[in-house]
Amino acid sequence: MNQLLILASPLDHPATQNFWERLNKSLLTKADLSVYFLHEGAQSLSDARLADPKIRLFACPRAAERMPRAGSDRVTLGGPGLLAELIERASTIHAFSPA
Repeated sequence: MNQLLILASPLDHPATQNFWERLNKSLLTKADLSVYFLHEGAQSLSDARLADPKIRLFACPRAAERMPRAGSDRVTLGGPGLLAELIERASTIHAFSPA
């Protein structure tokens, strides 16, 4: 099973708290876990909770270039094409946005 979490909400938004709860639950499973950050969600790239090697990190280049740790070697940068591929491969998708 391949899970994809998509985060687009800022740090202080309730959706971001829901993201961290879902991330913690997902880490307890044996599923492959990918996380894609876009818009204000890229602010979370600096969070230490993402250090778990089981998490594959992806980010929108435009959003990540303005955020801390955007150049991290663990973060793969890619736009709509990469996101489409991640969605296609995922068996479960959870999106967290301010809307």
